[in-house]
Amino acid sequence: GDRIHTTVCKPGLELFKNRIKEHCVYSMQNFIVKLNNGKVRTTPHKYKLNFYTKTVVAVLPIKTFAFNPFKFRPFHELDENGSTDENLLFDYIGEVVGKEEVKGLITRTGDETKLITLQLEDL
Repeated sequence: GDRIHTTVCKPGLELFKNRIKEHCVYSMQNFIVKLNNGKVRTTPHKYKLNFYTKTVVAVLPIKTFAFNPFKFRPFHELDENGSTDENLLFDYIGEVVGKEEVKGLITRTGDETKLITLQLEDL
């Protein structure tokens, strides 16, 4: 019942783009298991899966497993302590009550990106 991050090699993007959907459960063959130590982590799971062109996926009925796609954190935990892992994404229900101006950034690989800071309020 845990979530795990998956990456797809560039040649496999077209192959898996229409086969894999969010909130589904899959049976998989021919994939690689690696440490999940990237800069941005979509799950706290220790490992991630790497798919390549020989990877096979088949949808299973969702009732086969207990499945909750969300990983909520209490507002007071975020408000008082901040994020325990600044690179881990999380789910939050609240209201955006303020924002700062968008800032342009250059990543360490030289790519251009943008950053916006949002002020959140608990519902």
